[in-house]
Amino acid sequence: MTETTEIPRVVIAAHRGGAGKTLIAVGIVAALRQRGLSIAAFKKGPDYIDAGWLGLAAGTDCHNLDSYLFDTDIVRASFLKRSSGKQAAIIEGNRGVFDGVDADGSYSTAELAKALRAPVVLVIDATKMTRTAAALVLGCKALDPQLDLQGVILNRVGGARHEKVLTESIENATGVPVIGSVQKLALENLPQRHLGLLPWHEHPQASEFVQSAARVTEECIDLDRLLEIARAAPALRLPPAIHPFFGPRETSQTGLLIGVLRDSAFQFYYPENLEALGKTGARIVEVSALEARELPNVDALYIGGGFPETHASRLAQNNTFRESLRKEIQRGLPVYAECGGLMYLSRNLVIDSDSYPMVGALPVETVLKRQPQGHGYIKVEVCAPNPFYPIGTVLTGHEFHYSCVTGIDRADIQCAFRIMRGHGFDGERDGICTENVLATYVHVHALGTPQWAEGILRKAQEFWGMSDAGKGEADPRSDKESRGRRVAP
Repeated sequence: MTETTEIPRVVIAAHRGGAGKTLIAVGIVAALRQRGLSIAAFKKGPDYIDAGWLGLAAGTDCHNLDSYLFDTDIVRASFLKRSSGKQAAIIEGNRGVFDGVDADGSYSTAELAKALRAPVVLVIDATKMTRTAAALVLGCKALDPQLDLQGVILNRVGGARHEKVLTESIENATGVPVIGSVQKLALENLPQRHLGLLPWHEHPQASEFVQSAARVTEECIDLDRLLEIARAAPALRLPPAIHPFFGPRETSQTGLLIGVLRDSAFQFYYPENLEALGKTGARIVEVSALEARELPNVDALYIGGGFPETHASRLAQNNTFRESLRKEIQRGLPVYAECGGLMYLSRNLVIDSDSYPMVGALPVETVLKRQPQGHGYIKVEVCAPNPFYPIGTVLTGHEFHYSCVTGIDRADIQCAFRIMRGHGFDGERDGICTENVLATYVHVHALGTPQWAEGILRKAQEFWGMSDAGKGEADPRSDKESRGRRVAP
């Protein structure tokens, strides 16, 4: 028996990165939602910030689809699961439509579109361009005839005459209809950081911007034509239950409390990662490192990525929370930290000439640089004992960090990962281990790395048993009432 979906769907791609497709995709999602449609939003590739904006526009989580991090059947299964019951799905690509990890464009937006049998609408940055835009569209058609290129949206158009010449050139040369034309500066008032958009959590008027993007989209893009393209997508079929993640929820670990640092400093979390932690019955407890005075009673802690560097002063000033976290780590609390979490657990975060005290759980400092220190997909082999992964496990993920770690050459520092692809700490190592802590620049996705959630939950259960059994002296964590409604797993 197979699962089938005929949900209207379309991929919003571009001829290059920076063409403005994210802002246009956000506007499309928001405008369709304002029309009363329920929209499933997706982002191609390992991206948190664009996905956050798309999720804000859709009013629900945006999910990532990446056949490098998890195989194509899982990509399709995730799409089917997340689009079920929705009236349309909008999938934003990344970079240029054919840009992948090699000369063949492997794992590109084009390959994702074909895997999902989804039509493509191409965003063209028309700055200082007229008929050459037709050559770009024609080249995309010719390079891969299997790509279902159904429309073009012009961005950064200089005026009515410019639009007329562009439209006639493209449609006459390629037969692909131009379904939208967005004027220069119409969607350019969004601050950027680190080669991308500012996270919506930090934008002072995020909701207002999304509403503005929806208004521009309604005025400049033929959404009825876009929906016609999306509704013409053929049926997509897939055998059911190809991945344990998509099975029924379990209750084997009811009672475990998994802490997650989540605020404007730590905001980079895949929805599937949090779901994987809660799938077996564990409860997620969100905590703000900026506001909370102490760490609540939890059995494990997950600290994702984000921008601790823009909140360094506030993080440093909340010394009671930092101290409570350090004490719990010394007692054996399992902690899994990615990128920003690694920076927060270090002794100090150094930015230019300023040094901000952090948790101090790791015997290293992190230093913010002006250029990326690691950017792209990363693959590592687990080569040393650590709290969460068996030795020999190969992890595939991504990294994007402007910080570097100093002090890792000391003999007493153990690194759990050997770099197979990417940069990590120094091109050779990654993954600092101390106590029950593993801190790394590697971001993993639960759909591609099921061992990740398994390891955290296993250590959480061990810590739960240690806390509730007692350690010889009175332990405040053994007070069941102080931990909420708990039952033994």
